[in-house]
Amino acid sequence: MSRWRAPLRFSLASGLVLPLLVAAGASGASLRAEQITEVTAPDRWIGGPDAIGGVGDWYLANDVVEIVVDDPSRRHAKLNHGGTIVDAGLVDRRGEDQLARLIPLVNLDQRVFVNYDAIRAEVDPEGRSARLIVTSEGLEALPRGGRLARALDPRVPESGSLREVRVTTEYRVRPGEPFVHLTTTFRNDGSAPAPLFAYGDLWMRGGRSLRVFAGNLLSPERADGFHHRSFQRSLAGAARGMAAFTHLCLPGVRAFPAIGYALFSPERHAEGRPLFGVNGEHVSLALALPSEPDWQELGLLRVARAMRRELPPGGSWTFRRRLLVTGRADVASATDVIFPLLGFADGESGVAGRVEPASTPVAIHVATRDGRPVTQITPEVSGAEAGRYRAVLPPGDYALVLRAPHHSPRRLEVSVPAGAFARVPTQAFREVGRLRFEQPFRDGGPGRVVVRGLADTPDPVFGDELLDFQLDGRREGSGSETNALYFVGNSSDPREVAVRPGRYALTATRGFEFDAQTQLVEVPEAGAQVRVAPFELLRVAELEGWISADLHVHAQASDDSATPNLDRLRHFVAEDIALMVSTDHDHLADFGPALDALSLRQRIRVLPGVEVTSSTPNRVAPWTIGHHNAWPVPRRPTAHRGGAPPSQDLTVPQLYALLRRDFGAEIVQLNHARPSRDRVRHVAFLSHLRVAGEGFDPRRPLDAPPNSLLLVPGSDGTRPIDFDVMEVMNGASREKYRLLRRDWYALLRQGVRRTGTANSDTHGPDQLAGYPRNYVYTGDGPFEAGAFNDALRAGRSFGTTGPLFAEFQVNGARTGELASAPSGRVEVRFEVVAADWVPVDEVRLLVNGEVVRVFPGPGVERRVELALERDAFVTLEAGAPLDADPRTWVAAHPGLYTDVIAKEHLPTAFTNPIFVDVDGDGVPGAPGLPPAPPAAAGAAVLVLVGAAVALGLTGSCLGGLRRRARDRRRT
Repeated sequence: MSRWRAPLRFSLASGLVLPLLVAAGASGASLRAEQITEVTAPDRWIGGPDAIGGVGDWYLANDVVEIVVDDPSRRHAKLNHGGTIVDAGLVDRRGEDQLARLIPLVNLDQRVFVNYDAIRAEVDPEGRSARLIVTSEGLEALPRGGRLARALDPRVPESGSLREVRVTTEYRVRPGEPFVHLTTTFRNDGSAPAPLFAYGDLWMRGGRSLRVFAGNLLSPERADGFHHRSFQRSLAGAARGMAAFTHLCLPGVRAFPAIGYALFSPERHAEGRPLFGVNGEHVSLALALPSEPDWQELGLLRVARAMRRELPPGGSWTFRRRLLVTGRADVASATDVIFPLLGFADGESGVAGRVEPASTPVAIHVATRDGRPVTQITPEVSGAEAGRYRAVLPPGDYALVLRAPHHSPRRLEVSVPAGAFARVPTQAFREVGRLRFEQPFRDGGPGRVVVRGLADTPDPVFGDELLDFQLDGRREGSGSETNALYFVGNSSDPREVAVRPGRYALTATRGFEFDAQTQLVEVPEAGAQVRVAPFELLRVAELEGWISADLHVHAQASDDSATPNLDRLRHFVAEDIALMVSTDHDHLADFGPALDALSLRQRIRVLPGVEVTSSTPNRVAPWTIGHHNAWPVPRRPTAHRGGAPPSQDLTVPQLYALLRRDFGAEIVQLNHARPSRDRVRHVAFLSHLRVAGEGFDPRRPLDAPPNSLLLVPGSDGTRPIDFDVMEVMNGASREKYRLLRRDWYALLRQGVRRTGTANSDTHGPDQLAGYPRNYVYTGDGPFEAGAFNDALRAGRSFGTTGPLFAEFQVNGARTGELASAPSGRVEVRFEVVAADWVPVDEVRLLVNGEVVRVFPGPGVERRVELALERDAFVTLEAGAPLDADPRTWVAAHPGLYTDVIAKEHLPTAFTNPIFVDVDGDGVPGAPGLPPAPPAAAGAAVLVLVGAAVALGLTGSCLGGLRRRARDRRRT
């Protein structure tokens, strides 16, 4: 029988002494609370892959931990103000921050703003504590939609109803403690009840960044560990994914300096109340409810009940929690502190052991015998403690599951006695097999090698994070895991890699201009080393004067990517990309050290840029302004976010003017302006147009609503439509491509000449670098960034996921140019080429975005004559049929492209237009939209739309109606 026991109750006033904490008499001389200046910035900069803070932000530290709180004036990314923790680390180290950001969330909706507007720093002269205090003069709500929609959304009340609710958050550190105390207090200074029912910390961590472990010491059977339920943005969707926990632990990513974080609340635990929240792909939320009774779980009905609660006049509510920072990248480094502090263990018992070889990466998952997750341990792989591990646990019976690369999980059972650490037998991981690459490619060049297991041999996982993170029972893509190897063609390349014994197919590729080659190898037994013969990739196309480029790339500085800059460069060089634009979210990255470390400055060019990421509604953009890339934007090392531009409380014209005027951007790109499904999405600007809540209609003229919003100028004349280029292809989504293609052609037909681009938007290795990519024609001669940008802006480019346009001319003019055709007769010359591994079903010739001829597959150069009646533009497309269903098409085209090299993609290529001048005025005319189809005959069909309210929300909605009526009277 398990001896897992219930949590020990204790009084917070008892002053429990933790052996892991510095003695209570630690000096307060190291306490710091101050604003960062140019002078102090070098000493106050925590650094690391996710470091955000800079001059003007605020620093808080004791002798153990340090944090940076961004200044309330900041307007970046997911929030319309600062005053939040953006960096956290240990004072004796640098370059380790992986926190991203803690974002305040009121009433489960980002449209209720805390509006921090002031901050002050204080250090107790007696050395007992230091603190930063951020304050807000009143909450603000941003309701959207019509009267009925507002009434049925109890999360976002009328704006004036929260105006008198003051908010204060205190960040406090005390000598010797490894955590920061966070205390948020709401006070209703008004004369009427305020509709405040929930508050929490939204931990932005990204789908390919930190993984979250959720533990529950009050109800251990409800602990999720690393296995979570997904959720949707809707209230019902969030409620379905709601979990209860006492602590959230986030171990750092292995590729970076070791760090770990945890969020927990001893005060709530002492009252027998857990935290509630969701743990999805990109975020974790830890929240509390002011009126909550002794709930141990939270579902839709309870959320509905909570929504009816209000903060009374003169009333206040306080939420206390702590942010723990540890020096190891595992869960146990956090639970070793949390368990004793919450009375769950006394620190005198647990497990200890070692693994061999000591350099083997291992993750040890600890659970009760019946499978309830408890903690996770990661032994060090170097240094004096390499291979050893130790973790605090209460007495009881446990199961340990050890995961190591290229090994099957290993399960052990252990019993922990009272007052002692159970010694786990040493676990030896036998040598697996090895693939040796003495010369990966015969020509010494770069390339990607995809390794697949054959028959019963599973695919290898290189860079395995070993955490088994799951959503809804499915493994999620990570920032490190892949079954591919990336070679850049120099001494930095790996010479051997570990794989388990078995049979493998190794497929080498080097982008679209080369063929692919596969060889079979067998690793006969453990310890065997098998030499891989050099691959010989032959060039199948030579596009002289064209530069391959990806204009939308994420790496370690993005809050939703943990791909190191070193790995990101490897990915792109291996795919034969000559230029990438670094566009981390609201951050200016520094690829210089990685370029030098890999000796790649002659192989690839990196243009410094940024993705301006507006993801939260605000006063001037109720539906956000979407996402936009800009480059070049120079990095300023000591500035907040490296000098990235703001993204909130701006209109699109204001942003574009700011980017060009103050940040020197030469190219502004409209990113993924449609979602994969045609619906309103904050990240997709054309789906909502900032204020309309409805999307751009490509069937209607630009001056017709809502399209006319694109033509409204800002104070300097800049309009929302004044981007330079727009993504027509973004990643692998076929539906997104079809929607964006439709929008792009609609703009071109109305005389809005914008270059179409194709970018990977890659975040992790599961999103292929350079799929899709652009080819930009710059001609002969040395590379010059300004000339490249000019060529791109002029439309001298095409986008592709495989097929290549070796030639495309109209009366001698090339893409982006104006062809003369005074007689209306034009000769189109083109040649489409593709490597054997790239299927090309058809080539489509288009005039004004309409297909006029279809040709089978790639082939020899073709000449086609067309007769045009008026000015027009001509484009070319190649690959799979436009209307192909991805699943059906993939099933009908088995092979290297669909099964190995370019999974989830369909081969697709499109050119930018060649404009044709028929009337002889030297100006490309706008052909206009095609005529609308005739109205269907017969009587119109009346559609009755009924409003449905989910079970359990009726009372909340009726209460919301009454409350809104009262709010309107009051305001």
